[in-house]
Amino acid sequence: MTTPAPALVRVGVPLPGGRLVEIARDAGLPVLFSANAFMRRGTNGEITSVRLADRAHFGGLNAALDSAGFVAAVKYRGFPWSIDHYLKLAQSYDWAWYATMDFCVEAEVAGDKTEVMFRLAETVRMFSELRNHALDRGMAAPMPVLQGWTPSQYVWCANAYPLQEWPDLIGLGSMCRRHLHGDVGVFAVIDALDRILPPHVKFHLFGVKGKSLEHLGQHPRIVSIDSMAWEAAARRDHPTGRNMDLRGEYMLSWAEKNKAAAAGVQVGRTPSLLPVEPERVNSRIERWLDLVTSNEITGPDAHWAALRNFDQLDDHPGDGEEGEEEAEDEGCGMGMA
Repeated sequence: MTTPAPALVRVGVPLPGGRLVEIARDAGLPVLFSANAFMRRGTNGEITSVRLADRAHFGGLNAALDSAGFVAAVKYRGFPWSIDHYLKLAQSYDWAWYATMDFCVEAEVAGDKTEVMFRLAETVRMFSELRNHALDRGMAAPMPVLQGWTPSQYVWCANAYPLQEWPDLIGLGSMCRRHLHGDVGVFAVIDALDRILPPHVKFHLFGVKGKSLEHLGQHPRIVSIDSMAWEAAARRDHPTGRNMDLRGEYMLSWAEKNKAAAAGVQVGRTPSLLPVEPERVNSRIERWLDLVTSNEITGPDAHWAALRNFDQLDDHPGDGEEGEEEAEDEGCGMGMA
């Protein structure tokens, strides 16, 4: 059996230009940018325009673009930038890929199972919307991103995606601070999707913990991961006085350490072969979810309409789930997917 190439470790860069970009470019680091970093705001915080990628400054940088869904959910309670803003940014550089505008379901974002399911449906709907606008511009479709908290929710999301053929690469969101093991661990999610997706489909994992790379770095499904944990480490070690060169040193050191972890001897593990059924959905919301995934109504509008007719389910996406590892730190990922 051929050993798979180690996962590419994309370094999260929090600024759209300047010295950090130069350091990453000169070191040949593969990077990931957040759409949020490129948005210009007015006096009231509203998005007024988007800063386009500076091709000359990037200088051929191997860069991917994330929609910053986690930031949008936590800071703004939704995307404050439009599809037009995002596609203008996506069109301004030869990104390795640009991710769809997805809707994460971490506990601080989705309070119960009903809300989780509507956010999954909205992720699917937004992919259709974004793809249509991209095709009108003559652009490639965005990278699909699967969302969920439990493996069955990821399977539901995958089944709902409007794809006749799966692309070679998809993203897995809501990975930051997730444990490796356990019923909702990274392995459980990957094993569930491995059973239903075609063999050619590979994964990018958004914001997984760096210490997980000794387990995940050579997984046959995983092409790449990203993290901005280096920035959290720099902030922790140097609460003040963090100039760009110091931050660059942390970025380079983190990238080298995790590149070695991904390429090193991997911790052995037997994957689960048990099939996972899609999430069972309350019949009272199923028809609303179908309307969302078919792009006939938005997820928030359908959620509001559904809640007028019945009480919320009290299932919380993170309740009662414990894993074996502790989170590496609060900056395990860019927190964008």
